[in-house]
Amino acid sequence: MKSPRELAISILVKVQEGSYSNLLLNQYLTDDLPQKDRALVTQLVYGVIQNKLFLDHIISQFSKISLSKLNPFVKNAIRLGIYQVLFLDRVPDFAAVNESVNLVKRHEGRGAANFTNAVLRNVIRKKDSIYLPDKDKDLANYISIFYSFPDWMIKRWLGIFGPDFTERLCKAFNEPPNLCIRVNTLLTNRENLLQQLRNEGVEAIPGKFAEEAIYILKGPQLNQLKSFKEGLFTVQDESSIIASLAVMPKAGEQVLDVAAAPGGKSTHMAALMQNRGKILSWDIHPHRVKLIEENAIRLKVSIIQAQIKDARIPDDTIANSFDKVLIDAPCSGLGVIRRKPDIKWSKEPKDIEALKREQEYILSVCSKYVKPGGAIVYSTCSIDPEENEKVVEDFLAKNQDFTYDDLRPYLPEALHEGLKSPFGHITLYPHIHGTDGFFVARLKKIKA
Repeated sequence: MKSPRELAISILVKVQEGSYSNLLLNQYLTDDLPQKDRALVTQLVYGVIQNKLFLDHIISQFSKISLSKLNPFVKNAIRLGIYQVLFLDRVPDFAAVNESVNLVKRHEGRGAANFTNAVLRNVIRKKDSIYLPDKDKDLANYISIFYSFPDWMIKRWLGIFGPDFTERLCKAFNEPPNLCIRVNTLLTNRENLLQQLRNEGVEAIPGKFAEEAIYILKGPQLNQLKSFKEGLFTVQDESSIIASLAVMPKAGEQVLDVAAAPGGKSTHMAALMQNRGKILSWDIHPHRVKLIEENAIRLKVSIIQAQIKDARIPDDTIANSFDKVLIDAPCSGLGVIRRKPDIKWSKEPKDIEALKREQEYILSVCSKYVKPGGAIVYSTCSIDPEENEKVVEDFLAKNQDFTYDDLRPYLPEALHEGLKSPFGHITLYPHIHGTDGFFVARLKKIKA
């Protein structure tokens, strides 16, 4: 069996070839691995991906061979060694070096191992004198390298948010998030679930805003818990919980969730509706529709009808049929970088432009399904205004039968200060709210 560090390097090599780290972790981290090993592999993989630009910046200062010519296994072994030396206090420097060197020797031979040893020991000796761009003279380059974000992304955020906001945002994106779960209020309440989790060896605290939210600090694997198997909770970030609260469907209503998989928001809305009424939950992929159905069964929800459906294709047969429509639109995912650091390296500015056109089209198509007096909630897990405010404002300019609807009656009071007139939308940020980056807007249909 491979050691955690060998597993991490194997995954990182495949990520470098174009695979997604979260899928690889699911594939490699089988249930027979001890939980501490699973946690270490996850930390190492995400840590290296998260800090890749900074790590490569260091390697380029201490390696006589250019990054482009380094063998993928050697490059990722050195990245892993530097990451442990600079970011993991509990790992002694000699242990980080020896493990990387031994793994390289086993996979690539003595010469590559000697090179790896020389680079890592050089980094340890001179780590206090690593060169960084001058923050006062070249802020964009400094933030890009030190926090390890693509240059285009930093320049974009500096233009939108300004220097202080951008730096604090990047810092928060590099900090590990606590795992958030949502209480299934059809079966229990937060106080009772917290007590049951404690009894099962889980350390947990109440959420920051939503009554349904709980943060897991440490404990056994959640899917092994009796409370999980009984459907008392599901994993869902508090930002996503807030999006469902913005819909706030009532018992007996007809609701459409147009991009519903894996079903977190659909099942939350079912709980808000006391499992009375109907929720039509769409996804374009059959295997993801199955996830919606499986989650609904585990959470004891009976009002969800999951369908394979492309939200981009108009369906005149359901015009003016729904009291509420939730559009959690396809987006860049720039708000969830702390959970999926690959996003930093897989997105380009052109992606945002392409996604904006798709978002506008889906919003236009699905707006036809809302009854007069009903509401649409448009949400993304992005923090970019082009995918958020700009999409909504362009839609409202072209659709006079819709207007912003005041979110204050639907959101926790602690979030009201983040709303600006006309109080119809909010953006959540990790460094301000402690949640994933998320945008939520509520629009009301005022006439047919």
